[in-house]
Amino acid sequence: MTTISTVDNALDSLGRIPAELERGTGPLDLKGVLYWGWHAVALLAHHRLRPARETFDHWFWDFLDAGEPAFDIERDALWEEKKRLSLIEMLDILSSEELSILKPEFFQGWQDRTTRCRTLRKGVTSVIGSSVGQAQRDRLMVLLAAYHRLLRLPSEVVSEAGILRDALPALFDLTEGLIDRDHDHSAPLLEAVAACRQALLTT
Repeated sequence: MTTISTVDNALDSLGRIPAELERGTGPLDLKGVLYWGWHAVALLAHHRLRPARETFDHWFWDFLDAGEPAFDIERDALWEEKKRLSLIEMLDILSSEELSILKPEFFQGWQDRTTRCRTLRKGVTSVIGSSVGQAQRDRLMVLLAAYHRLLRLPSEVVSEAGILRDALPALFDLTEGLIDRDHDHSAPLLEAVAACRQALLTT
């Protein structure tokens, strides 16, 4: 049996992106970049937030539950994204405190949604050390929309690669911002992000 840590999984995903960028310049050529890029973001966000789980309000705890690491066919085959943070929910809580709410229904509860959202964002920013501003979030929304249309929704899609490639630095910025520089694993992760940036510049 092989144990794959969250960081090792994220590092592997980042390591696949340069080769994906060399595939070509069309929207379909960027499917792998979107897949592995958002995968790395999700892993690193959970890796940073889980140790601070009990510093957040109780309603948020279940979204950071790591679960059992052992592979279980029946449990894992039935897994649904709603049992963890979706990418849009993750982007929402990583956003700067004053930005508009992306998914209001996520913040339902006894508090009004704006207060609950801002309280959570403030806590997340305290843990991560940074937040996503408006300009970066706008570009990330482009990439998230493309991720959903090209990889998640089983339907025809009209898209262009230029707007996606132009937005990719925002995804690499987000990934880099989620890396904990106080830990030994930061160096290989930062090197992997740098390799992604270089590959984007040279393709």
